[in-house]
Amino acid sequence: MDETPVQSLQHPFPCYTLNPDGSQKMLVGGSYDNISAVTIACAIYVAIQSYSPHDKRQVGVFDDTDTLIAVVGASDG
Repeated sequence: MDETPVQSLQHPFPCYTLNPDGSQKMLVGGSYDNISAVTIACAIYVAIQSYSPHDKRQVGVFDDTDTLIAVVGASDG
């Protein structure tokens, strides 16, 4: 039986937690459109902050050129 491996799906609008310097830390979600990706980032931010409300965190949405298009959360500055 010949099985063709399934290629991984890559969303054009990935959501990452961000390091304090604004660089990508961990991929936490994504979507095929920017509005949904921002909604996912908001939901992830709320979940993270509910777990640990005293830490300042950010979740970023990037486009397919790896450009940051949205940030959810407080900055340290």
